[in-house]
Amino acid sequence: MGLKQSKEEGSVLTTTPIPSKQTDAADINSMNAEELRLLQIQDMPKMARSETFDEKLFRKFSQEPLIPIGCLTTVYFLASGINSFYKRDAARSQKMMRLRVGAQFATIMVFVGYAGMNTFNMQFRPNHELKKKQNGNAE
Repeated sequence: MGLKQSKEEGSVLTTTPIPSKQTDAADINSMNAEELRLLQIQDMPKMARSETFDEKLFRKFSQEPLIPIGCLTTVYFLASGINSFYKRDAARSQKMMRLRVGAQFATIMVFVGYAGMNTFNMQFRPNHELKKKQNGNAE
């Protein structure tokens, strides 16, 4: 139990006990509002450290590696198509732009596939293996 110091009239220094975490119902009834708020603050759970941008980027690239590959492929076809346009090679420019659209479509389909894998449970018989092990029929 700690002590809280406060100044009262006439420069007399008084100490009042700060409630500890092990308080019972009788102690709570005798506390004033400030002590109750202090007790609530002490019992507040600690927040977890937030993830930095670099950590999140590395985690996402590790979990879903096809999305950055698709983005880089799209950028390559776009840059190559613009370069062909500047060189007045219309056939190659048109081909690169069509490939760019295909790469964009493939990237979006991969993105939707990852989202679907994370959302839906593909187990047709959930807990089947667990029930087999509990019954002693596991191989």
